[in-house]
Amino acid sequence: MPDFAGLYRIPDGELPLRDIRYLALVRVDLIALYRRWGRPDVGLDSLAEWLCFAFALPGGGVFAFQREAYNPPTPGFLLSANQVLFSADAAQRLVEALDIPEAVLIEVSPEAAV
Repeated sequence: MPDFAGLYRIPDGELPLRDIRYLALVRVDLIALYRRWGRPDVGLDSLAEWLCFAFALPGGGVFAFQREAYNPPTPGFLLSANQVLFSADAAQRLVEALDIPEAVLIEVSPEAAV
């Protein structure tokens, strides 16, 4: 398992989009993320404008907290991760590594719970 203490922020443009997939839904406030980790990156695709906080770990794990910028369908953020971090245990540890006490793991992808 990677070293979660070595977590650092990366630009969302450095995320290898082909290698990451939905892992979990996390209840965490945008302002709390902003205060702890700075401004979100803003991306645009054919669906919407997205707020993104992307991170990497020294062991090769990359992940991101994303949500639609203007009309999010849920009050939380989607957590997506690469294969190195694709497990229910890693999802919980990533939420803890955010260093935001009120952040809570709401739902884990059934694919990761196996």
